[in-house]
Amino acid sequence: MSLSKQLLILISFIFFMIFSVNFILSIENIKSYLEVESEIHVQDTATSLGLSLSPHMIDEQDPIIRTMMNAIFDMGYYKEIRLVDIDGKDLVTLINTEKMDSVPNWLISIMPMKPATAVSEISSGWNITGTLYVTTNPGYGYLKLYEQAKTTLKFSLIIFLGALILLIIALRFILQSLKDIEKQANEMSSGNFTIIKSLPWTLEVKSVAQSMNSMSDKIGNMIARLNIKLETLSERLKRDPLTKLLNQITFNTNLKQALVAGQSGYSVFIKFDDLSLIAKDKGNKAVNKLLVDFAVLLQRTEQSGSIAYRLYGSEFALLFANCDKSTMTSLIESLQKDITKLGLKTGINDLVHIGIVRFERSSDFDKLSPAMLEAYEQARNIGSNAFFIKEDTVSSMSDLDWKSAINNTINHNMPEITLTSDAYNYAEKEPVKVMQEAFTIVKDSVGNTLSIGTFFSMAQGFGLEEELDKCIINKIISLMEKSKQSVPVTINLSMTAVSSASFASWLQERIASSPLKTKLLTFSVTAYSAQKDLASFTSFNSFVKSLGAKTLLKRYSSDIIAIDLLKGLNIDYIRLARDLTHDIEGNSTKSDLLNIMQEVAHLLDIKVIAENVSEDRDFMLVKDAGLHGIGR
Repeated sequence: MSLSKQLLILISFIFFMIFSVNFILSIENIKSYLEVESEIHVQDTATSLGLSLSPHMIDEQDPIIRTMMNAIFDMGYYKEIRLVDIDGKDLVTLINTEKMDSVPNWLISIMPMKPATAVSEISSGWNITGTLYVTTNPGYGYLKLYEQAKTTLKFSLIIFLGALILLIIALRFILQSLKDIEKQANEMSSGNFTIIKSLPWTLEVKSVAQSMNSMSDKIGNMIARLNIKLETLSERLKRDPLTKLLNQITFNTNLKQALVAGQSGYSVFIKFDDLSLIAKDKGNKAVNKLLVDFAVLLQRTEQSGSIAYRLYGSEFALLFANCDKSTMTSLIESLQKDITKLGLKTGINDLVHIGIVRFERSSDFDKLSPAMLEAYEQARNIGSNAFFIKEDTVSSMSDLDWKSAINNTINHNMPEITLTSDAYNYAEKEPVKVMQEAFTIVKDSVGNTLSIGTFFSMAQGFGLEEELDKCIINKIISLMEKSKQSVPVTINLSMTAVSSASFASWLQERIASSPLKTKLLTFSVTAYSAQKDLASFTSFNSFVKSLGAKTLLKRYSSDIIAIDLLKGLNIDYIRLARDLTHDIEGNSTKSDLLNIMQEVAHLLDIKVIAENVSEDRDFMLVKDAGLHGIGR
């Protein structure tokens, strides 16, 4: 029950108690007053009438006696007037049998009024000639009592209603401030650290509002500082410390993202042929300077749309996404000339060789690295600082083969589902399983397992991604129903499905028809896909929560989506990118980044999960960070 209702009920009850006591006492006082007044009035009447009748009592049959008594009795204030002689014989008896119909019987029953009777002896000369009895009519007393009760009740109700209206207005002003504080608290729990600008005038509530503002401001500033630090650590983590170029992990991630996005282009592998010999002749400082100067040459190509990387030691790379051959060749030829000039400065004519491989949507990522090495070896056979372009797309299937495999999978419900990547919470003595992931296996017509990443990328290209998601989700839910699943399961979705109204309608119907507890369903989207359309992703998360299910942001790192943006996404979980929890001990930046990310996520009420933490040393560091779930 709301505070306003409680206060209204309490004050109404107090008013009712005060009114009831006051009303009863008031009616009792009025009743007592009317009874005393009746006694006085009837005694005065008896005395004055007795004196008036005294001269006429010489003749008891005198008609004036009855006339005078009727004149008084007809006024209606008396129930009975009786005149008796000295022997007690009734001379004149007048009785009023009329009832007051306007007075309810329940009032007469609850508050009976005793009729007042006055006695007056009548004398003629020195002798008593009769006795007069006058009894008041209580009906008029009841009538006055009833009218007074109605008047008192009416004005009391008017006062009560007026006071109630004033109370409601006052409570609205007072409780509006509490509602603002409640809204602020809810905003803070969602990660929006707002400030109440219009402070309430009630001192106690004002003090609470000021405390909430102070807390919101401090937490918001703390998260902002942590986010800046996190961005710095993330940037340091993905770059080579010497050349400041992006590192190999970032190259692999960007290349995978390009394939998933259906982009085509060229990946370039560059390697110094004998860096150790240069170090032996000129020293490490000269080698470091050479690498830095070479990195500057590679960065110049970024102005034309490429991205430069230092993979490892003497190995570098360039990534040309959405780039045609002529543009790429022109850039590489220009780079080749710059490399030759750099070689002349160092006294080495043959510095590097360049292997180039074309990729497109259907390319297999695992085959690209061997293909780049093969192209590099071909370049070494051409000449000094030469390059070689490998034009085949490193794909084992044509587009028609891919489309046929995808349609066959959807039409015949062929995806194979396994529940894997078990994540455990290690906060207690015994680990508790908190999450599993539904992994999909697809095969071609002869039973060969296909790359699931390429499979989804090709499905997106053919406009079949949403239907494929429906097929897989339906099979996952059926498997969970049969196995009586009790642990939440991550279900991966494409952004095509996430942004589709028809998919949302289908999902709602599918979940409604399932006996499975909706809290066991956790729908997942990769951070790379989500950042392309955060509005649709946020809307889908709200929709999923309305169904009682959960959402997860997969392969998360702060360089893809800033951590301060997480507060507005309505997500329940984030699963960290694998490289963030690999070789933590060898890179202190990862440990700091992990701790900061867990701290901020905890403030935002988001649970963090790490997967594939294989090394024991990494596991202990991740466990100490207090993550919600760890998969090994």
